[in-house]
Amino acid sequence: MQDVSEIDWNEVWKAREREKKAQEAGVSCAERWSDPGRCRKFNQGVKEDNWKDARERINAMKIAPDSRVLDIGAGPGTLAIPLAGMVRQVTAVEPSAGMLECLHENIREHDIHNITTLRKKWEDVDPRTDLDPRYDVVVASYSLGVSDLRAALEKMDAVTRKYVYIFWFADLLSPRHRQYLAIWEDLFGKQPEPNRTPNIIFNLLCQMGIFANVEISRTDRTLRFSSLKEAVDDQRELLRLRDDTQVAVLERFLKKTLMRENGQYILKEQAFQAKIWWEKES
Repeated sequence: MQDVSEIDWNEVWKAREREKKAQEAGVSCAERWSDPGRCRKFNQGVKEDNWKDARERINAMKIAPDSRVLDIGAGPGTLAIPLAGMVRQVTAVEPSAGMLECLHENIREHDIHNITTLRKKWEDVDPRTDLDPRYDVVVASYSLGVSDLRAALEKMDAVTRKYVYIFWFADLLSPRHRQYLAIWEDLFGKQPEPNRTPNIIFNLLCQMGIFANVEISRTDRTLRFSSLKEAVDDQRELLRLRDDTQVAVLERFLKKTLMRENGQYILKEQAFQAKIWWEKES
């Protein structure tokens, strides 16, 4: 049996990221969210029930009215918008133009004046010129799409004076994999690869001398579509389907599994979320 302490967990992460980019034809996370329509649909989802999912994550963090928060991969303001009314100041880092446009619209809609935005990938951020450290809380919520995990974590630890929080998928299969497990082989010719990235993050932190806490919780998400076609188009992009045969498989599956509610097509997802966090040593 291999000694896990001898594994270079950063190299394991890099290998998985290279494999993921090859599968997605080199399309980056920021590029995947370049479609304004897709960003707006995501934005509508996170705003449901007064930002319910975001507030649950925020309630799981140690924040105070005078906190300064750095939100990495902020999207349309999933955390930043509700956080703005609870803390002194938020800096939102987001590389996607589409997501940033939604974030700025949400800032104007809520007349918010304590959010600063920065359009950059986290790996390209220079804290000396781009940020105003140190922050009380640094958070990355489902946004660690980085090639060099160690460098990203080191930078997060360096710019905080109190806490770092990472929210990530906890289980072996992502919601996308689990949702389509029954047809995955029909779509791609093989079963999905197990996803063990939370273990990679935790083990790498240990190798860095950071002994983090891990807490697991279940999250439920509801996607709403006005038509079957809208649902197929949305999920086709999510799955990166390009072949008509694949799309036909997806359409047959969704036609059988989508629920109807108030004239809408409903897709429900379930996932187990890992909260990985640590308090900065004085």
